[in-house]
Amino acid sequence: MDASEVRDFIKGIESLSTIPVVLKGIMDITSDPDSSPEELYKLIAYDQTLAERVIRMANSPFFRHAGRVTDIEQAVMFLGYENIRNIAVSMGVFMMFNKKSDRNLRQFWAHCYEVATTAGLIAESTTMVNSSTAFLAGLLHDIGRLIFFSLNFHQYRAILGTDDLLEKETGIFGCNHALAGSWFAEKAKLPEEIILSVRYHHEPSAATSYHDIVSVLAISEALSRRFSPKIEDDGIWTGDHDAILLELSLTSEDLDDIEQKLRVEEVEINRFLDLQ
Repeated sequence: MDASEVRDFIKGIESLSTIPVVLKGIMDITSDPDSSPEELYKLIAYDQTLAERVIRMANSPFFRHAGRVTDIEQAVMFLGYENIRNIAVSMGVFMMFNKKSDRNLRQFWAHCYEVATTAGLIAESTTMVNSSTAFLAGLLHDIGRLIFFSLNFHQYRAILGTDDLLEKETGIFGCNHALAGSWFAEKAKLPEEIILSVRYHHEPSAATSYHDIVSVLAISEALSRRFSPKIEDDGIWTGDHDAILLELSLTSEDLDDIEQKLRVEEVEINRFLDLQ
């Protein structure tokens, strides 16, 4: 397989029977500058399962509205159009690829949630990046890996947990998951900062735009592996990460505090993904 086949798969994604029709509608509405929040929450509400997922995410302790959001209109009011748009796309993607019978994919989503939470906490502590945007970038940072799962599930699962994962991905698919994920983000018409975060989260020094959020996401992935190592983790620590710690002025005390907060969030992560 080569990269052009991966791009063709992504281009044809809206025609796949496993893709909820409402997800395409969300992408269309959110890419229309004349659309309104009302159009978005009416469309989300049309799909009850998606609506429930969005509301649960809006009630995540990270967003500080636990238990207060009971419907999509409230979610828009509390979190704003941009956040709800990105949450809706994230949850739509989650539903699109989720296989209840396969615990590996659910553990993979737990990894994404951990990276998202870590990114949000770091963004809060540094105030250089919007914490909600960092959180949502974390949720979607590894979407390329789900594309690879869809293209060749068994072959891709066999290379998980290897330190040369990116090289093996390129050997199988003609590109790595960061690049494939950025192509999907472009197709979904997500904000450029999300697209670039996904593309460069394994090589933050290569990002010439939105370097701050790319750096936050990159260090969050590496810290996820340090705090809670599992086969789904692929954040290899490099000299880039040492430089990011200095750039963001993150001390060992800051990292200890973030790890403690992440431990508290683990219960919510497992509940959200039905892992318990």
